[in-house]
Amino acid sequence: MNGLLAEFLEHERTKGRRKQYLIGLRNRVPRLLRYLQSRGMEYGEVKVKDALAFQGMLLASKTKEGRKYFPHTVLAIVFAAASFFDFLKEKGIVYANPFREIRKTRNVKKLPHNILKEKEMNGLLEHLSCFDCGKTLKHRVFRYRVHVIAEMMYATGLRISEVADLKVGDVDLRRSLVEVRDGKCGIPRVVFLTEYAREVLRLYLDKMRPLVFSEWNERNGELLFGTGWGWLGHVVNKTLRETAREAELPVPTSHGFRHALGYHLLRAGCNIRYIQEILGHKRLKNTEVYTKVEKEDLKTVMDRHHPRRFGRISLETPRR
Repeated sequence: MNGLLAEFLEHERTKGRRKQYLIGLRNRVPRLLRYLQSRGMEYGEVKVKDALAFQGMLLASKTKEGRKYFPHTVLAIVFAAASFFDFLKEKGIVYANPFREIRKTRNVKKLPHNILKEKEMNGLLEHLSCFDCGKTLKHRVFRYRVHVIAEMMYATGLRISEVADLKVGDVDLRRSLVEVRDGKCGIPRVVFLTEYAREVLRLYLDKMRPLVFSEWNERNGELLFGTGWGWLGHVVNKTLRETAREAELPVPTSHGFRHALGYHLLRAGCNIRYIQEILGHKRLKNTEVYTKVEKEDLKTVMDRHHPRRFGRISLETPRR
């Protein structure tokens, strides 16, 4: 099975698949392989009912933390299984792909949790900018690195994987833009920097980068932050957790900056089509998730705008 999995991953790599996509397949397909092995099933024996049973097993399973898998996680594993069976079909190992026939679980787009409000985001970014308050030099270096990355992600809406893939030459400070050459689904795009994010990046590139990242730059000299997205994502999320707890704020993830940008732009009155272009969403429905306002926001709007919000109740009997 491991040999066939390696062959499948190499087959997908030759199609020009992105590294992150291949890592996702490498992590998800073994779930199917273990499932079939535990039931003593060969690939050719898998029918539609077995594919449905596999999806049902995923929906009923729990993570190490004891929570059920999110629908989008189950969908990702099922689609990985379908891609693997497409490969098996091409090789003549199976004659049909049952994972293409089943009805997939529904993934309802919801407003992500723990999106920081504008004031909370400003508080978090202010705390990150105090990177010289760290206990050790290593801690201060990590905090400074995340400070630069956070300002960049909140200004541009970039994903952490896209930030990790950036090269020094992709940043154009004169025009305040960044070229994303290998975005999600391999779609390139251009993102724009705010004035403050541009100056943070200018200081980083002109003075701090050779000092802070010299060890990584020797191996990955072209990369803006000198290391891959897996390690960078780990460092960023760990630092965000520590900083948010220090500031007594909700704990965001690196992807939370992207959600926050879309949500804050919408609340500020930005056209949703512009937000779609800024975030690089291929489909508008992915952007429309930010239109689902929370109950707290609805209450605030009602309290602020309802014409009877200042009315008083009188207990006196009205005169005739």
